[in-house]
Amino acid sequence: MTNLAFLLPLLALGGQAAAAVAGPRSVVETLHLDNGLNKGEWGPIAICSPNAYVFAFEIKYSGLGYVDDTSVNAIKLYCQTSEGSLTDLITSSEGTYGQWRGMRPCGAGEFLTGVRGNVVPDMGPLGDDLGVDNLQMRCSGGEVLDGLHGTPQKVGQSSVVAREITEVGGREMEAVHLKIPRAGEQTAHARDYGDWGTWQACSVGNKICGLQVRLQNNHPLEDDAGVTDVNMFCCS
Repeated sequence: MTNLAFLLPLLALGGQAAAAVAGPRSVVETLHLDNGLNKGEWGPIAICSPNAYVFAFEIKYSGLGYVDDTSVNAIKLYCQTSEGSLTDLITSSEGTYGQWRGMRPCGAGEFLTGVRGNVVPDMGPLGDDLGVDNLQMRCSGGEVLDGLHGTPQKVGQSSVVAREITEVGGREMEAVHLKIPRAGEQTAHARDYGDWGTWQACSVGNKICGLQVRLQNNHPLEDDAGVTDVNMFCCS
């Protein structure tokens, strides 16, 4: 077991990160995509607040039709406590292109425990690399959430049950209590461009609590691929 201290982005709902030093958080496992590409640079590690785990995710995706196409350009994770209080919205590196495709949440009381990626293989010197083309994550209850397909759940006023001001590490922050309905059945998948890797899962009792992405981005004279690899971290 490794105890790590991370910079914790305390996020207001829909806002930007305000960096603050978090206390140690026990990360007990790292989930690696088994089909990630050896391209780009690893971004910063982002971890949920203590006593919070990931219950939803969202991808930033750019479709085809550009001079230099990319697919997934960033991944956002939503963290909450077991009591249902939203604590953080965390990301690692973020690419330039694409739009956020909507939140994919687990059912009430569930957290994310598994991940796999759809990755386009290296296309060689004459091809256009796309990197990670889609992401799926699995909830503790067994439901599979897809980053591109199905109907996303928006975090809006209708989801908010209550708000309260609480103090974390000497800083005031707003705790948002959400009522998250179980996502409906996923629609039939459109064609994905890459190949799905195998599922990577936290050990029984552990839950995903953070991420790190590898990004190839913003090289005007080179072939960028966007997000090329992902690590997810499990906490006990």
